[in-house]
Amino acid sequence: MLGIPDNVMPHIRRFGFSGVLAVSIVVVMLFGINPITLLTGQVAKPPPHTPLTALKAIAAGEGQPKDLVEALERETDGFWARGFRNGAAYYPPSKLKMVETRSDLGCGLAGSSIGTFYCPEDSTIYVDMSAYAELVASRPETGHQAEAYLIGLAYSHHVQNAQELYAPGAADTTGMDGTTREQTLSAQAACYAGASSKWAGLPRLLDSPAIVQAIEAGLARGGDLTRATSRAEVPVPREFERPSPEATRRWFNAGYAIPAIGTCRLDKITLEP
Repeated sequence: MLGIPDNVMPHIRRFGFSGVLAVSIVVVMLFGINPITLLTGQVAKPPPHTPLTALKAIAAGEGQPKDLVEALERETDGFWARGFRNGAAYYPPSKLKMVETRSDLGCGLAGSSIGTFYCPEDSTIYVDMSAYAELVASRPETGHQAEAYLIGLAYSHHVQNAQELYAPGAADTTGMDGTTREQTLSAQAACYAGASSKWAGLPRLLDSPAIVQAIEAGLARGGDLTRATSRAEVPVPREFERPSPEATRRWFNAGYAIPAIGTCRLDKITLEP
């Protein structure tokens, strides 16, 4: 009467309709079929990329650079928003804007070859996709990982700006000369980038000499900070005086080991081993 094959009825009598249905769902899922599709006839949307799945899709020729940028935006911005919220601190909203050419860059830097950078004036991370493409073309094996670091570094500058660390006379930088202050802020930004990289599931990027070389090629454009102004209307150097590569790697790995804002507090940052 129900149209159930005779060879199935013994199983229904033994396990009941719900048991057979449960087993059927498991079997369907083992074959990679979404059971919701069978029940509703609607094809479920695939989950959004994580940075790792985006990198794998790009490597397999099935993904686009924008997939990685969008995944990093979700993971990194979400990580810092939660970190500030857990510390009962205000996290100012940030934006990420992909532009096709350098002529579309904001922050008064249209036409600049700066590449990926953070603009304190509008709390926006700008990603010049043409510069990204050039980086990958010159370093196809490591360009995407290097761009992931540059985006993480730009978000680090947003975190620093949220803490008003760029203002002269900021309590955490009192007593530092100009060079030491810039190097310390740059090391802290690397520490923050390590923390967000760990959360995003990326490897210890600065442990790979090839990736470091690609990052340096990207930073040669001036992306370690912009020449824009902070929210306090204080001129910010276009590029920090950076610490030694050893100090940068040490603080990136410190943030990676313990991915929390407190790990990278400015009073903890030392430039010497």
